[in-house]
Amino acid sequence: MKPTTIAQEELDQFLQVSRDVFRRAAVASPRGRALLATPPTGKYPYIYTRDLAIAITALCELDSLDVARDFCRFLLRAQSPDGSWMTRYDLEGRPAHVSNQEDATALAIWALLTYVKAAGDDTLVEVAREPIERATTYTVECTLNSYLYLVETTSSIHESDVSAGYEIWNNCAHAAAFALCHRVYGGERYRRLALMIRRAIGLLMVQDNRFLRRLDPHGYPDPRPDVTMMSPFYFSLWSPTERAVLNSAEVIERSLWNVEIGGYIRYLPYSPVERLTLPGPYPHFTAWMAQYHYAIGNQDRAEAIMRWLFDNATDSLLPEVAVPAASIRRFGSELRATIDKTTPGGRMSRQATDEIRARRHAELDGLIGESRGLDIVPANSPYVWAHVETLRALRRGGYVGRWEVEPSAHRSH
Repeated sequence: MKPTTIAQEELDQFLQVSRDVFRRAAVASPRGRALLATPPTGKYPYIYTRDLAIAITALCELDSLDVARDFCRFLLRAQSPDGSWMTRYDLEGRPAHVSNQEDATALAIWALLTYVKAAGDDTLVEVAREPIERATTYTVECTLNSYLYLVETTSSIHESDVSAGYEIWNNCAHAAAFALCHRVYGGERYRRLALMIRRAIGLLMVQDNRFLRRLDPHGYPDPRPDVTMMSPFYFSLWSPTERAVLNSAEVIERSLWNVEIGGYIRYLPYSPVERLTLPGPYPHFTAWMAQYHYAIGNQDRAEAIMRWLFDNATDSLLPEVAVPAASIRRFGSELRATIDKTTPGGRMSRQATDEIRARRHAELDGLIGESRGLDIVPANSPYVWAHVETLRALRRGGYVGRWEVEPSAHRSH
């Protein structure tokens, strides 16, 4: 039976607005066509490997293979000489990262081979063979702890020190990437890497029969709730009905659903370290949970989550985070002090640091201004990843079969 939570008119509008968001965020760089994390006037006018890889995977699911292929070609041209992929690239396709985020390399492999399998693209299979071999060598020599068979993490999906150590998202991305390598290319090396990393996750990153967000840099378990505990499901490494996945989802439902305004926050903001941005629900992570509930047949819960996503879109545009005005009042001054403490690091010059600081102050001023008239302030809208995950959830829920970025004359859903 076709679900009816979302009316056809608002569905059509969201699909069209999402096409427009993709079009505005698309960039033709010297290294090929790619996708910015936000349109150029937004908060992230960069090509993030993570966001691009997930967009490729979603486009494969939605049968928009031509665009996925173009993005894959960009990834192949953007690979570093050492075999890794950078966190992000500028509009010209040049590296523009400020910290190491090791999940980027795994996600690039995962996206490339997801496309290859979906499209049966024999040409790209061969073109990608050597780059993927180099990426594998980089991982084995530079990021994999060969005693634990877990990948060490500096920073990752949350882009802060809360991921440091051995993070579940990063390690699941690597296990999924190497499993795909084995399915596409065969070979003992890929099979062993995939199996050993997955085994290590099951052995070292499970406690009380649920997944851990990470082991800290000293190997101590970090049992705090985090939406990334869904990574084993997200990367199809564990079935959605396996006990550790069910238990992890239950912890997230109990602790990360915002009871006042709805939506899922990414983790609990215990201290200033976890409050480097203003806390609030994230639509792209919220869409993860809708995907999960659809997968286990919990239709009512999935539909309620989808309703929240559509209700919290502004003219069908989804933000990166829906910030409660109460969060701004409580933590705004603390965040301003944190911004002032920003110091140059990595490749950042003092001038670049000053520019970042000024931009973050301007963003905070904007949120404070908006919070005077709103209960919930949509921050950084539109956010491409939020649209991507919501499209994936719509597909899981039976609302959308095919979605083309550039629709031809026929209807695409």
